[in-house]
Amino acid sequence: MLHRERLDLVRRELARLADAERDYLATQPYRLVHEHDMRGGRYVVRAVVQSPVPTEVLGLVQAVSRELRGALDALATTLAGRPTKYPVFESLPMFAQRARKALAPMGDEAQAAIEALQPYHAIGGFANGPLWLLEQLATADRPRLAAGAIREGAVLGVNTRRKVELGELHVPAGAFDDGDVVAAVTSRVVGPDPKLDLFLRAEFALAFERRGPARGGEVLEVLAGLCEHVSREVVAPLEATLDPA
Repeated sequence: MLHRERLDLVRRELARLADAERDYLATQPYRLVHEHDMRGGRYVVRAVVQSPVPTEVLGLVQAVSRELRGALDALATTLAGRPTKYPVFESLPMFAQRARKALAPMGDEAQAAIEALQPYHAIGGFANGPLWLLEQLATADRPRLAAGAIREGAVLGVNTRRKVELGELHVPAGAFDDGDVVAAVTSRVVGPDPKLDLFLRAEFALAFERRGPARGGEVLEVLAGLCEHVSREVVAPLEATLDPA
């Protein structure tokens, strides 16, 4: 079936994307800039981009999202017996009004399953629905990525500390833009000739922009999660409605 072939292609493209991300991060594209404002009582670390994300990586991000959306359309075409776009809408009224033509040739069970998978059923609203996220990523003119992301488990530690008291050493995980503060700690000078030098040990990843539909999620995690959702929650139950003959 064509939708299965397209899902296989998505998985191969995800593997290529993982390799491309690994190669990019191996070039150490981020420079960590340390700043200590003794009077202000704050030590910060900023991430500065030295080399932008390669166009190859951006192309793979776009290819994965569009091919995954195409797998849904191929599945809808199989269910309808004619070229059809898989309906994805943010409200029941819009679904009822605009999906009627696409759904008409399908069986009742398939129609009910497609309606049940619509984004407006998601807890917290349609914007939390995986298919709504996929729709936004697949129809965007280009992938919109943050500069990068710090992964869970990053460590802010002390190289040298003299006559300075520190607050909690904690590094929040998440996406960042070029020049953003990625780690910060309060400091207080408690004696003459103070000195403070910290280190940041972190793993990085590519991430979607924080203000976009993926809300700063790591690129590979988001796209792999969408592929898994489409495969398990959409394709599998809808294939079960097909006539075995």
